[in-house]
Amino acid sequence: MQIDSAIRLFAIFLNHAWRHVDELLIGRAYTTNESSRNDWLQANWEFLVERKVLDLNDFLEVYGDGADFYGASSRITDVDSASTVKIVAIPKSGDTVYDVLNDEDVDLSNSVFDRLVGFDNGFYILEPDFNFVLLFDENIRVERVVRLNDVKFDLDRL
Repeated sequence: MQIDSAIRLFAIFLNHAWRHVDELLIGRAYTTNESSRNDWLQANWEFLVERKVLDLNDFLEVYGDGADFYGASSRITDVDSASTVKIVAIPKSGDTVYDVLNDEDVDLSNSVFDRLVGFDNGFYILEPDFNFVLLFDENIRVERVVRLNDVKFDLDRL
């Protein structure tokens, strides 16, 4: 399976599972709601996406903020492994894509995938519908949010 298909399936999975999973994750005595969500997201990212699209000794960058389960590692599995591959977003058509967060058309050549997000009232949110993509422009260190349907995804070696 290609990374583009895997990310789109992961978005569908999040949209269907979020309400039920969130009920099980929030309100724990030993961790914050945010940490519980991040641990769950990272675990599912590794099991459902990373292992489906990469060879055994390759690893994606962490999903969003990553997990806080092991302290020193942001991973759930292979906690001592470093990322070997990053996900890049490419406009589906043309050279630019509309960034809804910063209200501008942008070139994504320096932007890497961070996580899937929702978008409401000018802000990205960690809630359904996960139809947007949070990217990070490594060149100018700016967060960008684009519509999932406006981009495709590919892998680049680190």
